[in-house]
Amino acid sequence: RRIVFHIDVNSAYLSWTAVEQLKNGAETDIRTIPAIIGGNQESRHGVVLAKSLPAKKFGIRTGEPVANALRKCRNLQL
Repeated sequence: RRIVFHIDVNSAYLSWTAVEQLKNGAETDIRTIPAIIGGNQESRHGVVLAKSLPAKKFGIRTGEPVANALRKCRNLQL
């Protein structure tokens, strides 16, 4: 008999990035503000790879264009 476990971590990439930033002296924990991982900050291209729970409250979805996410939340941290 074979047992398979599947473990899914909400916003894992964003959480790991937040921890690394905090270890390196960041003052803000991006898990606590509307924030996403993905796209290019200067050109604002690409898609949302991960989002914080506060960003999710604005209707931001993984896989949507960064430009759409920015329209939903003007103070979104990239």
